[in-house]
Amino acid sequence: MTPAFLVWIGLISLATLLPLLWPLLRKQTAADTSSVPARALAVVLLIALPLAAVLLYRELGEPRALDPAQLVAAPAETEDAPDLATAVAGLEKRLARDGDDIDGLRLLARGYQGLQRFADSRDALARARTLQPDDLDLQVEYAEAYALASDTRRIDGEAAALLADALTRNPDHQRALWLSGIAAMQRDDRAAALAHWQRLLPLLPPDSTVYAAVAEQIREIGGEVPVPAPAEPATTNATSIRIQVSVAATLRDQVAPGDTVYVFARAAEGPKMPLAIQRFAASELPKEVVLDDSTGMTAGTRLSQSPRIVLGARISKSGDAIARPGDLEVLSPILDQSALTQPIPLEIAKRLP
Repeated sequence: MTPAFLVWIGLISLATLLPLLWPLLRKQTAADTSSVPARALAVVLLIALPLAAVLLYRELGEPRALDPAQLVAAPAETEDAPDLATAVAGLEKRLARDGDDIDGLRLLARGYQGLQRFADSRDALARARTLQPDDLDLQVEYAEAYALASDTRRIDGEAAALLADALTRNPDHQRALWLSGIAAMQRDDRAAALAHWQRLLPLLPPDSTVYAAVAEQIREIGGEVPVPAPAEPATTNATSIRIQVSVAATLRDQVAPGDTVYVFARAAEGPKMPLAIQRFAASELPKEVVLDDSTGMTAGTRLSQSPRIVLGARISKSGDAIARPGDLEVLSPILDQSALTQPIPLEIAKRLP
């Protein structure tokens, strides 16, 4: 997915959402703080919905079909490019056959939120939690979806209890801190909101959109936003990772030139969403590729921020990034980025059942 595509689809999503959310985002007087929770929710939607669209197109669609360069080169080929609803429908069908795919269920939940099908989003995450009940990130996602699916959109009751439990287990959980601040404002507890958001702020990259959104919310309720210290250059992580991808001799006859190869890196702990990814045709194998911060899935995704990673390569018969039966794959053991000074060989030698 090209940077131009990410910018393009983000702008289109914002252009669609902004007329709906502008009443929530517009500046209020200092005396009027009743709109702060609504504005915070609006920020969540403005960030989450375009991201849901990007992720679903990346996983299920053909991103190049919506690349502006492709629109100029071959407009007739883009007429059937899938919209978000079509992508969600495709994922629903796949999960009907493979209901134990936790990553697929989480992606489906984000797609439902993009379509404002909040009850369906909640139910998809509830299914995922039955499969992985101890996943803290999944617990927080479910709490958010639970609140969005309610008539009041308030983070209280079970949703609030789940967030409180998450912060007990990990006081620096960023999403739980953000949502807990919204919950505090909904019950008119500014002190608690400031405590959550001021703890969250130093955990965020100072140049990120999310940092700016949290800082604005702090200022809106009269809190102080410290000037961030200059970022220190990373000294422990590799600037870039070179990967030499090949296919085992026993599987070469199962690879077609038009198959798609995905090479990716993900954090050793936490969600399995790739931090960085490259894609090319199987006809180019064997090939050396480079993963670094510029190959992140989104602008805020940085490979350099995860000291321990897992590298992988997958040959997809369908062209989708989500693993399917019959795909060919290899995963590395957990690697310390500080030790990656030489190209890492990855030989694809496993067929997925």
